[in-house]
Amino acid sequence: MIARLVLWNVADTATSVDELRAEQLPATTGATQEVWLADESGERWGGFALFPDAEAAAAPLPERLRELLGKEPEILELFEVA
Repeated sequence: MIARLVLWNVADTATSVDELRAEQLPATTGATQEVWLADESGERWGGFALFPDAEAAAAPLPERLRELLGKEPEILELFEVA
């Protein structure tokens, strides 16, 4: 099982954490579980998802996030679940 952590700094975007919270983001293809993370004081948005394997974890992030944020995440890390 693979865990994927992604984080964006939204301070330099036209989108706020509140706007992202209000979005109905589509589920990431292949994720068995997924949660979105909000840090309003730090102006960060992120996600944590579990995938059955590394191939599934390579699934693209929801296109709606790219539309809203206009950039790729600053952090995208994969971890093997112990």
